[in-house]
Amino acid sequence: MNYPLFFVIAFSMLAVMFYVIYEIEKWKSDRRVLLAIYIEGMMTTMNLGAYLYVAYHDLFLFLIINGAYMVFGLYAILNFENIKKEVIYPIFAFLMVLGEVFMGSLFYSLQTGLPATFDSSVENPWFVSVMIAEMAFTLILSIKGIDKTLRNYLIGLLLLMPWFPEIFHSYVIPFWASSAIMIGETILVYETLYNQRLRATQEVFTTLELMSIFALMMAGAFVYFLYSNLEIYDFSMIIAMIWFIYRAVAGPNHKKGNYLRDAKIAFGIIFVTFIMEFFMGGVLDFVEGVFSSGVSGFISSLTLPWLNPNTPLNVLWDGIDIIGTVLGSVWFLIMMGIEMGFLAFKKMLEIKVREVRVRMILMILAYAIYSIYLPSFSPVSSVLPYIPYMWSMGIGTMGPVTNSLLVGLIGTYIVYAILSLLFGSRNLCAVSCTAPLMYQGNFYDSLKVYNRESKAGRKLLSSKNTQIYRTLALSVSIFVLVSAIISYLNSEGIISFQIFGTDITMLIYFIWFDIMWYLLFISIPFLGTFACVTTGYCYWGVFNQAVSRVGLFKLKVRNPQQCVECKTVDCANACPVGLTDMRGEFIRKGEFKSIKCIGIGECVDACPYDNIFIYDVRNWLKEKFKGEKN
Repeated sequence: MNYPLFFVIAFSMLAVMFYVIYEIEKWKSDRRVLLAIYIEGMMTTMNLGAYLYVAYHDLFLFLIINGAYMVFGLYAILNFENIKKEVIYPIFAFLMVLGEVFMGSLFYSLQTGLPATFDSSVENPWFVSVMIAEMAFTLILSIKGIDKTLRNYLIGLLLLMPWFPEIFHSYVIPFWASSAIMIGETILVYETLYNQRLRATQEVFTTLELMSIFALMMAGAFVYFLYSNLEIYDFSMIIAMIWFIYRAVAGPNHKKGNYLRDAKIAFGIIFVTFIMEFFMGGVLDFVEGVFSSGVSGFISSLTLPWLNPNTPLNVLWDGIDIIGTVLGSVWFLIMMGIEMGFLAFKKMLEIKVREVRVRMILMILAYAIYSIYLPSFSPVSSVLPYIPYMWSMGIGTMGPVTNSLLVGLIGTYIVYAILSLLFGSRNLCAVSCTAPLMYQGNFYDSLKVYNRESKAGRKLLSSKNTQIYRTLALSVSIFVLVSAIISYLNSEGIISFQIFGTDITMLIYFIWFDIMWYLLFISIPFLGTFACVTTGYCYWGVFNQAVSRVGLFKLKVRNPQQCVECKTVDCANACPVGLTDMRGEFIRKGEFKSIKCIGIGECVDACPYDNIFIYDVRNWLKEKFKGEKN
């Protein structure tokens, strides 16, 4: 291989493209811009023609392609009128990337003597290095003319460009690096939107474009593990490069919006991010060996029995199997924990009340230890079903209901019941469950405005047990109890009942918490936050909330008269569950108690008079043994 020649060719092309980028970015005159576009097109056709000559030894094609462009391209440029940036910029971005793809094809054929494929043209160090240099130069020239938000988006995208698997001859480092950068960029995106939430408009559509590119990248990586094919991944990288160049010179999307004022925008951002996270979780599970590679290997890694998808029911079952397995997988939970944990940590820094901050620290630690480390990595992971308090989410999580597991299962209910009696259901719904971490991040917590603004959210407001709540909570709880009895009788051989070879309680948990809960979560803009609480959807939460209702936990105020004089009602506005009637209860009774109150504590932190406090067993003990009253 003649590396000096390659360097000379690459450097020459890079120098020419730097000139083109400079002319487009500075736009000193229309004629100079058209000349730059003409030269850019010429470079593209030269690379294409040279590749066809080297790969197929066809000099005629080389001459025809370049000769035709010289004539017709020049004619088009000379007769081009009414030059508009919105036309020139996408042409410029597309031709730049296309030209370098052809250069990658040319260099591959020069190295190997073989025709290039799309993958070999893109998964090529010459193509990648030249594109990174051109993207970086474009950003440097345009950085003063773009706002901070777009600048940060472009820098994050630029950091993703080197990580092509074939260049590293391994998928581990590139996919781990890509995932880490995307996680960081996602956190940055959500932090940016949250910090700009009070603005009339934000770069929400530019954000949607970026997150869509990330989702396509991760989908391409996921497909690679199934079919050993990088075409979708490489295509996503090409799209990312074109988008980068275009946005660097054209600026952000001219359409604006605000995620707190438009439910559709908020949903779009959450949904696209969730698609990216779904595929990323699956990719990391492949990388770490949780899932086996290949279609058959992946099928063997699924939770439910795989059915031959010849009927609509089988297709539905297998689709549920795939989605639920990925969403319940360990690396999906780890990835989500990193993102949501950081956002929750940022929210915690805004909290003034020490008790609420302590609760949030416990929440973050509980996710890391209780939801991830103990079930997946700890020395006791194999015996968790037999340990009281470890049987998370109640019936169905760890396996069928059997005699050998009854101590762990019933013990879990007893331990949680005691904790709910003493401290309220906050021990689950605000600490050890995975839901509070996801709802309590600063971005997601700000979405509680939809508790009041969405049609469904308004129906779920206040502490009153609506017909929807009572019906759903009771129906689900009875259904789970009956299923547990069926599971137990089945395990004892008294009856024989399974659904496609799956225990009914395991199936309920799988669908209820690994699929439907996430549908609730991404539907925040239409249902409000903590819909798992406000609708009575979560049978495990309802149990703890019902016990808490008769326990010691409540909210109290030091001076009810202060609530009468309060003009802001910040307590109700801050409540992420949407309990809007607590002020009236404070005035009438001096305290507030509701099955829906899970002790998040934002009302305590939001009260401008430091008037609200949480009352539980700690206060009760002080009163009994020290005679103290708050």
